[in-house]
Amino acid sequence: MNGTATGEGSATTRAGGLTRRGLLGAGMGAAAAGLLAAGAPAAMAGRAPRAPRAGDWTALARGLDGTLVRPGGRDYDTARTLFNPRFDGLRPAGIAYCARPEDVGSCLEFARRHRVPVAVRSGGHSYAGWSSGPGLVVDVQKMASVALSGTTATIGAGAKLIDVYARLTAHGRTVPAGSCPTVGISGLALGGGIGVVSRAYGLTSDSVTGARIVTADGRIRFVDARHEPDLFWALRGGGNAQFGVVTELRLRTHAAPRCTTFFLSWPWAQAAAVVREWQRWAPTAPEEIWANLHLSAPAGGRPGSVRVGGLSLGARGDLENRLDRLADAIGRPARSVSVRTRPFMDAMKVMGGVSGFTVAQAHQRGSLPGRTPQGRVARESYAARSDFYTRRIPSDGVRALLARVERLAALTGGGAGSVALDALGGAVGRVRAADTAFVHRTALCLAQYIVSWPESASATTVAGHQAWLDGTHAAMRPWASGAAYQNYTDPKLRDWRRAYYGANADRLAHVKAAYDPGRLFRHPQAF
Repeated sequence: MNGTATGEGSATTRAGGLTRRGLLGAGMGAAAAGLLAAGAPAAMAGRAPRAPRAGDWTALARGLDGTLVRPGGRDYDTARTLFNPRFDGLRPAGIAYCARPEDVGSCLEFARRHRVPVAVRSGGHSYAGWSSGPGLVVDVQKMASVALSGTTATIGAGAKLIDVYARLTAHGRTVPAGSCPTVGISGLALGGGIGVVSRAYGLTSDSVTGARIVTADGRIRFVDARHEPDLFWALRGGGNAQFGVVTELRLRTHAAPRCTTFFLSWPWAQAAAVVREWQRWAPTAPEEIWANLHLSAPAGGRPGSVRVGGLSLGARGDLENRLDRLADAIGRPARSVSVRTRPFMDAMKVMGGVSGFTVAQAHQRGSLPGRTPQGRVARESYAARSDFYTRRIPSDGVRALLARVERLAALTGGGAGSVALDALGGAVGRVRAADTAFVHRTALCLAQYIVSWPESASATTVAGHQAWLDGTHAAMRPWASGAAYQNYTDPKLRDWRRAYYGANADRLAHVKAAYDPGRLFRHPQAF
């Protein structure tokens, strides 16, 4: 996605091999801001559009400060891949690694002239694969600078989350973001950006104070609260390659103090009590505490435990007292407990599943933009769906949820499944739903249902795993709010406008009509 993505077991959550690296945040990743445009209007008055010829592609390449990778080129097979191998069948006509906003403008003019479908990519984590497609991929990963002036960070749209954390924490600052180290910052921020310090510092989008964007007409615009405020409003939660290609973000930074991570587990027999009490505890805890809950099992196996993890920016002693009270309410001490105070950067590595990695290792391997020769983050085949819960799940809903996790035992072919609940509240709820495009301000928690499978899995195995995912999503309809997280792009949603944007959908449609009247950006969930 033009980034997306949300993790943990030393911090990446593993359920018989399933990791959540790349899911919160990320992205997060993940609704992807790298989204497929199924077509493009002609832009050249008086000239009929025609399909580009080899010479047209050559001319585009010569006009870029960045690089254009085409089929048959040495780097093509690597350049076309996304984080999720399930989309390896996508073969773009070209991948443009844009080095500056003017490169983006040239790519959009090319797409308009020749009616070439456009996709936008900063991290390649789109849950629907919409950061690629058959046409031209506009990739912003070369624009990855991170600079700090006072308490304001100026960050290139293609910067990876691990690099943003590393460069800002070196100065004692940070931005609220996800946990996936390889998610692009722009996709995460444009779709909202739920993360591990959201309850203390708000969403990633809540810290955005300005953005540089190339709109569908090729114009480079800087938007903020005073300059084109409607577009600025829309980009904070509804951006997702609806209106243009963001090339730079300005964000208000926050202190990056030492913090305390915690991980506790209980036997599966206590799962109902853990879910019940976690719901009472996590969304109402002091906002410096963030917590999640994981229910997981390997495909073809039984769940072994239920896990609670998170971190606190507050005093360790207060956190330990609260964890003790949680265990008392559950009625049984945790089977395993890990509580450790760390520097903020170390905590972000733990939460991203890359504890012990260097920053260079916390990338995918390779020499193309966004990758490093030392990279150790592996790709993963998975699918996910989401729900926001605005009320606590009652006992019958908890039973239904646990039954779905236990049904993973019926799957074959390897992999794993998981339900992850992330606490909200705190600073997230202090912003009114109409103040930004992100409408989910009253939710108690975000649920993500995830299933993974081996890269070599058969079509039958993949279909069975995805049927479990869809069945779990359907089973929770009586208790979920009906809303979904736009950074977890879900192509199966029937009413995605209401689910992602609620009462903000109409205003977003008006912004779309103003800035992309010809619908150059025309992915399946574009206004």
